[in-house]
Amino acid sequence: MIDINAYLAKTYGPQPCWELVADVYATELQAVPVDYKTVNRSVREMAAEFRLAIHKSAHGFVQVDAPVDMCIVLLAQRKSLGIHHCGVYFAGSVLHALSSITLYEPLSTLQDAYEVVQYWAKEYA
Repeated sequence: MIDINAYLAKTYGPQPCWELVADVYATELQAVPVDYKTVNRSVREMAAEFRLAIHKSAHGFVQVDAPVDMCIVLLAQRKSLGIHHCGVYFAGSVLHALSSITLYEPLSTLQDAYEVVQYWAKEYA
């Protein structure tokens, strides 16, 4: 069982949402989700890196229609902006980090705030 409060007490570095995802996967699943490097600073560059890292992942992620626990949620406020935020889905809510705070919000709240919401889950053979 994931300890949400342990993550809510943390803050993350320059790209907090992706660092949170990596932290959750490393701690809870003993796995790094993808080989994403936090070197790009623009939102568009981060969006391109997120998509490329997930789509070309050797770690077995596939896009799914509905969220499942521990899937990565990719978000974009507008389609034109592209994917620029992410979090981890668990028990009907999404754990995600902003520059100064980590949040655990109902999925419906994020669906209202973001035009694009994608779910990526580990594919197990």
